[in-house]
Amino acid sequence: MTVPQVRFDSFTALKVLNAIVSVSRFNKGEAGKIIEEVKEDGIRVVVKNNVPECVMISVEKYQEMYNAINNPPRLIQSKEEDEKRAAFIKKIRANVQPPMPPQISVKEALEQFGSEPIDIDEEAVNELRRISIL
Repeated sequence: MTVPQVRFDSFTALKVLNAIVSVSRFNKGEAGKIIEEVKEDGIRVVVKNNVPECVMISVEKYQEMYNAINNPPRLIQSKEEDEKRAAFIKKIRANVQPPMPPQISVKEALEQFGSEPIDIDEEAVNELRRISIL
């Protein structure tokens, strides 16, 4: 997700200042009016004793933010790339068997196979790790 560039000019500063609402307006019974302002402008920052306490946003803005967080954009790929990727994942998953529980004790395994280090194909292990999180 890219962060949009914000231009700070007098219009932006005025918009930020207009978004600030004192909590005393709520105490004076202006909640309905403030909600209408949020619907029109999309945001209000509620301050108490000149300290921001909460942010009010419209339902539409909330839904946009929720969707942006929970549905990150996918990299755009061609149909062929998607098919190749799917085929590769299918091939890897077809050749990966779940580990079997040990049939012999660790002591017996060490006696039988020795305690020499085993060569591991690190690239294959890393690829399996990468695929397992897809």
